[in-house]
Amino acid sequence: MRFTIPALVTVLAVAAAGSAAADKKHHRYVGIHPVAKAHGSGMCHIEAPHVHAYAPIDVKVQYREHDGYHHFVGDPVAYEWDGPKTSYYGHHPVPVHVIVGDDHKDMEYCYLEGPHYHAWAPPPELEVKLEGGAYWYVGTFPEAYVEGKVVYDPIDVVYKPIKYTRPVVVVEAPPPHWYGGLVLAPVVVVDGHGHGRGHGHGQVGVEVVAPAVRVEVGLPSVHIGVGAGVVVGGGGHFHGGGHKHKHKHKHKHKRGRGHR
Repeated sequence: MRFTIPALVTVLAVAAAGSAAADKKHHRYVGIHPVAKAHGSGMCHIEAPHVHAYAPIDVKVQYREHDGYHHFVGDPVAYEWDGPKTSYYGHHPVPVHVIVGDDHKDMEYCYLEGPHYHAWAPPPELEVKLEGGAYWYVGTFPEAYVEGKVVYDPIDVVYKPIKYTRPVVVVEAPPPHWYGGLVLAPVVVVDGHGHGRGHGHGQVGVEVVAPAVRVEVGLPSVHIGVGAGVVVGGGGHFHGGGHKHKHKHKHKHKRGRGHR
């Protein structure tokens, strides 16, 4: 079959368009990630760069681009991950280049609040502190983290309807130098009469009347054990129990220099 030049150009253009359309149906990933429900759900365990015919789930907040590939930065346990997992608390850096194992340095940030999991353990150079079975970031956040909050901070909305077990983190107090950017509940002051008073959504901090305090940190509440028990819920309500004491022990946490 012979083609005139215009006809040949048309055929090549159609072929190129078809090839481009085919390419658009394939999405590139690096590292583990959730599988679209229409394709079986659960988690894809492939760590090397690969492609799938489905788009990333909630790509705007749950993925970061790394060398043209989508890298998942959310909690894999929410998507039935049964592999290795490590507990973290609050926002922290995500060293993508370390996780995927290449030389292209790429530091991203996780904006999940409260206790959550990742499939990777923190590398030695990451400034984290292990407390209560979870890693807390105690370094200084750069401007890139602050700028990213505008786009990525809504990630928690994605996880609200998902039913899964998050890690339980029990500590006497968050580690020193923790950035404290997460507001778990309104600041509550428990006075000598056992009454709780909410102070709005300021810095994380609790002033209690007790000789010893155990702070159990988790979503959606902060549980403060005093004697028989004191529970401070997400709405700043106080449920009294045990004995009252006259001496005050303050536990307040300030924001890190990098949080704005």
